[in-house]
Amino acid sequence: MNIVDGILAHAQTRPHAGAFVLIDGQVVTYGALDMLVRRAAARGLALGLTAGNVVAMRIGGADEALGLIVALGLARIGVATCDFSVPPRHISAALLAPGESAPDVPRHFPLDASWLTGPESLATSHPGDNALFRIFATSGTTGLPRFCPVTHAIMAARVAATGHPIARTSFPPVVLCALGLDGNWAMRVVLATLTGGGTIVFSNAASLLRTLVQQRVTTLVTSPAVLQSILANMAPDQPAPPDLKSIIAGGSRLPEPLWQIASRRLCPEIVSTFGASETSVVAMGRYELLASVPRSVGVLEPGAAAQAVDDAHQPLPPGAQGQIRVRTPGDIAGYLDNPEATAATFRDGWFYTGDIGAVTANGHLVITGRAIEIINHGGMKISPRVVEDVLLIVPEIAQAAAFGVPDDQGIVQVWAAVVTNAPIDGDALQRMCVAKLGELAPKFIIQMPDLPRNGNGKVMTHILVDTAKQHYQSGKRPLSAS
Repeated sequence: MNIVDGILAHAQTRPHAGAFVLIDGQVVTYGALDMLVRRAAARGLALGLTAGNVVAMRIGGADEALGLIVALGLARIGVATCDFSVPPRHISAALLAPGESAPDVPRHFPLDASWLTGPESLATSHPGDNALFRIFATSGTTGLPRFCPVTHAIMAARVAATGHPIARTSFPPVVLCALGLDGNWAMRVVLATLTGGGTIVFSNAASLLRTLVQQRVTTLVTSPAVLQSILANMAPDQPAPPDLKSIIAGGSRLPEPLWQIASRRLCPEIVSTFGASETSVVAMGRYELLASVPRSVGVLEPGAAAQAVDDAHQPLPPGAQGQIRVRTPGDIAGYLDNPEATAATFRDGWFYTGDIGAVTANGHLVITGRAIEIINHGGMKISPRVVEDVLLIVPEIAQAAAFGVPDDQGIVQVWAAVVTNAPIDGDALQRMCVAKLGELAPKFIIQMPDLPRNGNGKVMTHILVDTAKQHYQSGKRPLSAS
């Protein structure tokens, strides 16, 4: 099955229903979307693109609706898409928005409104199935790019799982996805919404709050960092969007203080999801129900399995901590051109997430840290989460990330980066950390305007490490140092 077929089927049954609401408020119906996707498909064929080609393009650019329609048009004719980080040897052509530089690939074409004009493709859609739909880039927190080839069949399985939280809202759902559409999680949400006959609302940071109200959005899909920004832009007396029924948060676990504020000011139903670019949704649940299980990221979804295993890859009993491995209907088989990472991450039909945690007897997936992030400070090992939890106690700290950086003698020191919402006394902060963490307190704490995150909202630790190294080299004084 071609992943686009389920979307365009609504053009026959509900042609006048809204598929998109653009930033200017214009509504694109399912009938119009069908026409635009067919025009984009015809344009791709006219340019010589054929089934099996891979086209690099930015879907989550300045005009997300245009990028999405073109990507759907190409998928309809069996042409896959990817972002510009995929090695050029895999790319047949690149679509460039105005001002974008051209990667080293054989063909380049402009990505502009001309894709939505001209004749419509009358050809039947490509069967899809095991053909590539999109190559998603993922780095987790390692900073080393890995590429996930996702077929139409795999994406269909993911859409079926992702549709579950969206289907809880009133039908048809009106969804605003405040995440870049180049990422796997955002693309799943959009495809699930459209396959289910819902409406995708496009917005930008400046008008997001207004859009939630004006377009009667029922579901907001976001990351903790974006949610924090939304709340920061709300006036103290601003009422909650009246039609908002659900907030779905992914990328990382929502800190409890942020959840409390968001549930009071925006919407009481906040859903946590846990998954990866390599898998479908693994676990989910309402935050208020997860609060009773410390660090639960959700309850295992139907069809998903998870285990905590020891160093010999043997399953541990419920509640025991180990490496987390998962299995879902939407798993990929391995990474593109990376047999070493594939062998290390995909074993015996399981995907090893890189997380440390446990699975409780009643199906809660508990994440306590990342195996690859454990900071080894002179033989003392500490999870960054322990440091971050202490920092986030401080009301002036809105975001925090802990990480390890080798000093001039090669000894890994504990560092932390914080984003504050008010002035803070660095020395007092350091003393508090020492009092609560002792020798494991961060040696250096640096203040940043924001934490660097990838498209799924996860902190990119390698950028923080580079920033810390610059402090070492320049001799700049951090916010605090011990």
